[in-house]
Amino acid sequence: MKYFASILAALAAAFGCALAAAQGYPTKPVQVVIPYPPGGVDISIRLLMPAIEQELGMPWVIDYKPGASGLIGMEYVARAQPDGYTLLATSSNPWVVLPAMRAKTPYDPVKDFTPITNTTEGVNVIVAATAFPPNSFREMLDYAKRNPGKLSWATSGLGSFWHLDSENMNRLAGTDVLHVPFQGFGPMIPAMYSGQVSMGLLTLQIAQPLLNAGKLKNIAILNANGKAKSMYPPGIQIVSDVLPGFQSGASWNGVGGPAGVPRAIVMRTNAAVIKALRQKELQERFTREGVLGSGNTPEEFAARIVSDLANSREIVKAAKIALLE
Repeated sequence: MKYFASILAALAAAFGCALAAAQGYPTKPVQVVIPYPPGGVDISIRLLMPAIEQELGMPWVIDYKPGASGLIGMEYVARAQPDGYTLLATSSNPWVVLPAMRAKTPYDPVKDFTPITNTTEGVNVIVAATAFPPNSFREMLDYAKRNPGKLSWATSGLGSFWHLDSENMNRLAGTDVLHVPFQGFGPMIPAMYSGQVSMGLLTLQIAQPLLNAGKLKNIAILNANGKAKSMYPPGIQIVSDVLPGFQSGASWNGVGGPAGVPRAIVMRTNAAVIKALRQKELQERFTREGVLGSGNTPEEFAARIVSDLANSREIVKAAKIALLE
């Protein structure tokens, strides 16, 4: 009995210490790891940071750890101490897409992380240079079938949800549009202008200024998220309306930590991020730029990770996509 009593006392003391630490959290700056170079995920996080820091009373310090399509930064966070002072801000790709497209990853996307909240949702489009003959998604599919092997679409890289979407569309439509991966969005635009590639898959946030300037034209909307429909240009076809059964790959940003972050810290961080997301001026800015501010509970985010990962694996299997090394 004395043995079990001592164990219970030790557990109670450990719990008390953890609770006290969580209640005082944070007492020092928080490292926020982004597994990509600047100019992507960090844009929305930096917009949220002033309000988050005001709420938490300590700065968030961004630490870029790019490489291997996000694997390096993700692994770093997965191996970090779960004390709330190393967090993760990432897109969905290395969390729920890349693990489905690789034979193995150096982390388990479910077991090795603590989900905190989604932050933003992407609105994604297929665009082309104005000289591209088709003017809609249906026209593009008909053109591709009449001209087998002559069309291509660019994405921001192998192992991305764009890669997943391109192969899934080919599977459902019976087309053979060539997937051409680039290192990010930057090189894709001139490649479309020059005719090196026929189309590009990218975010409305990046495409909107070029569409407004008449330098590109919109072929289709990739995701049919109901919340995003108010942002869709009038008359643009949604891929799933033309290809029944199509479901776009996961396209979101989110915040998490290594597995085992204390619940009180998770909820304090969640509340700070949600409060930042609810700023009216920030919501309006996101809308103008073709981005949806989101936010959810840790449980909702965790369920979404499991569901999106399963969907990614299903698409990889159905489309017979060769696994990456």
